[in-house]
Amino acid sequence: MTYIFNSLQSEKEIYAQDDFVSFAKSILHLPIFQSVTTGKKIRKEIIIDRFYGFHNVEMRFYPLSVNFDFDVFYYLLKMKLKSDRLTFTINLNHFMKFHKVHPSNKKIYIEKIHKSLENMLDFYLAFSYGPKTYKCHLLTHVEENKENREEIKITFSKFFEQFYEYDANLIFNICLSDYKKIKSDYAKILFMFYTTNQFNNSTFKLSEILKRLQAESQVKNEVLRKINKAHQELIDLKFLKAVETIKPEKEIEGYKVSFPKRREGFLPTVAEKPKSNTDESSICDEELPF
Repeated sequence: MTYIFNSLQSEKEIYAQDDFVSFAKSILHLPIFQSVTTGKKIRKEIIIDRFYGFHNVEMRFYPLSVNFDFDVFYYLLKMKLKSDRLTFTINLNHFMKFHKVHPSNKKIYIEKIHKSLENMLDFYLAFSYGPKTYKCHLLTHVEENKENREEIKITFSKFFEQFYEYDANLIFNICLSDYKKIKSDYAKILFMFYTTNQFNNSTFKLSEILKRLQAESQVKNEVLRKINKAHQELIDLKFLKAVETIKPEKEIEGYKVSFPKRREGFLPTVAEKPKSNTDESSICDEELPF
């Protein structure tokens, strides 16, 4: 028995290491992280009646990207998972070193981190799972140190824990280094979606995949082309074994997805506790060096 946030009991091993972090299903399964194009910042409202075990899903937020925003979130989650604290300080030099960002890009990354945190401040999610309804927020406060712009103090919402509270055993480990091998946005999204559903499903309806991709209103042929390309990328990376198109007539209805017996190179079994590559510039678990 282990604890999430030092309060929620889980039968799963909980990882908060440099290369492995334990995510709640809701974070990966729901369309929180999306394919975000550069340009005008648009706040979205998403209503989903039913999405596998989740019901009455309501989201109001600036969509978070599967690339930079996910990197920021991963870093924050790693700090929070095994601590009951709400407030942490981010050292931007540590963040950049953790994500292997070249120092010459420092000024650009500082601005990008600020924008990412601002988007997380405005995030709201509500969903029903079983008989209860859960309301989730990410952050409630972001404070810049005016004397030292390389430090940012953040405060998690007390409702952040509800991402995990509905089922503390629905945990999925993400290997960051392998996630970063995935290049296309669609492949990253499908990786999240399949990771959280492969134990219960081998056949996925196209309508559900489009819902996760938030591509229901886009040109269908172009979306199908991107899905096929994403599937091939995941097969090449050995996350998927094979994908078969389900097309009883003229229209594609879904995909039959085969997974390797063991997802070698992507996710460890719970019993195999991965080594941490933490150094003095990284943050791991509850011990923060700043």
